[in-house]
Amino acid sequence: MSYPILFRELVRLESLIEEAMGRRLTFSDGSLGEVRFDVSGLRAGLFVARREGGEWSRVLRFNASIVSRVGEEAFRPTVAHEYAHAVVHVLSGVRPRARGMDFSSHGGLWRSLMELFGHPPRRCHDYPVTPARTVRTYRYSCQSCDREYRLGPVRHGRLKKNPGYLVCGACRGKILHLPDMNNS
Repeated sequence: MSYPILFRELVRLESLIEEAMGRRLTFSDGSLGEVRFDVSGLRAGLFVARREGGEWSRVLRFNASIVSRVGEEAFRPTVAHEYAHAVVHVLSGVRPRARGMDFSSHGGLWRSLMELFGHPPRRCHDYPVTPARTVRTYRYSCQSCDREYRLGPVRHGRLKKNPGYLVCGACRGKILHLPDMNNS
C-alpha cells in the first residue's frame, strides 16, 4: 500500500520536530521505527512501543480501510496524533512525568506538539466508520414482572440449552424468549 500524501505529511512533521528541537526523530526512513497499515475495526491508528532486549521497537500503525474511506488528506491529523505520541515517548525516556514536564499520553507536551504540527489536539477521531459486524439480539421477558431483556447470540444459545441459565435480575423470575417477526 502506498499513501504518498500521508508519507509527505510524516516527513513534514519530522522536519518540524528537527527545526524545533534540533533532533532527527524519523519514521519515514525507518531509523526510529516502522509504519504499518494493519489496524482494523473502529480505531484509526495507534503508536506501539515495546522493549526488545535493550532496544526499543516502535511502530506507527494505521487503519487502511479508514484511510481509503475518508481519503489521505482528511487522515493527516491522525498521522500527526500518532507521531506526537512517538515523539513524547522518545523525549520522556518512558517516564510519564519527568523534569517538571507532562509527558502523559495526551498531556501538555503532546498537546503542544499537535499545535506545532498545525492540527487540533483531539483525542478521538470523528471519521464516519461503521462496525465490521452487527450483533443480532434476541428479546426476552420475565414471566413474573414483565421486565424486558435483549440477549446476544451466546447467551441466547445457552438459555435455549439450559432454560434455568438466567433469571430476572429484579425478581429472580423465569425469563422467556419473545419471538420477533424480524429478529427471532
